[in-house]
Amino acid sequence: MEHAPWKIFHNGDVEIMIDVDGGINVEDIRYCPFPTSITHASLTDDGLICTWVDHDLRIARMALLNISNLENGISKSTLRKTHNSAEVANAEWCHKLDAEPLALASNGPQICFALWTRGIYCIETDSTEVWRSPILPEEGIPRSEEIAYLNIVDEKLHVWTRGACHLTLSMTDGKEISKSYLEIEADIDAVFNAGNEFLLTSRDGWCWLIVDDEMKIAQQLRGTIQHAIHDGEKWRMISWRDDLILGGDKITKDDLGVQIVNINNEWMVIDNQGRYSPHMGGN
Repeated sequence: MEHAPWKIFHNGDVEIMIDVDGGINVEDIRYCPFPTSITHASLTDDGLICTWVDHDLRIARMALLNISNLENGISKSTLRKTHNSAEVANAEWCHKLDAEPLALASNGPQICFALWTRGIYCIETDSTEVWRSPILPEEGIPRSEEIAYLNIVDEKLHVWTRGACHLTLSMTDGKEISKSYLEIEADIDAVFNAGNEFLLTSRDGWCWLIVDDEMKIAQQLRGTIQHAIHDGEKWRMISWRDDLILGGDKITKDDLGVQIVNINNEWMVIDNQGRYSPHMGGN
């Protein structure tokens, strides 16, 4: 595969594959609406919400894309000429961001995102602001307090920092509901969620299963969890070339796993070559 897959979404029967170079593949056609790779993406009720960042030019954008109406946008060389005036091709809406986006999540009708040194925002899919929570100081933020991940569960937004602080906010008004610190040494990279279970992965290879702010399982892997999903009974994970069951067995494959997807009621792994294989060999 010329462009390795990065993230896959399903909108009904339509598969949306984002690749590492910023291409969006829909029904075997590849579109490049952005001049760079995509840094965050989530599926909403009204399309695909994405962010991209050019660190050299200090430019960041957020845009909502209609999956059935994608177009190719400007190249990176054109971006360097137009600099900060470039918009995203055929976007439903596009906004310039005044800080780097750190995390993004959507529950369908609403979108939550965190900006470096600015705080957390909640907007409708038409970009109308619902609330903002400037929970971070403007200066002097230690890396451990940098927001690592967002999860929306029912009417709560779960905010996780790199140092394993867990903050919950109301999805209605952004008010703080609870705040706790997990007693672990961590550099949180991602958090996967199923109900009241949260699976945290750290850049040093450790992962933890947290249920109601209590640690249930701690496990060391060969690297960070690339993707994880709860199948109704257990957590299925991929880390580097390993397929794993949390607290259980693993098998090693030839290529790097990218994401676990359910195809015809079978759990499959798409690897960095774009090939599918059964997770855990079909077990």
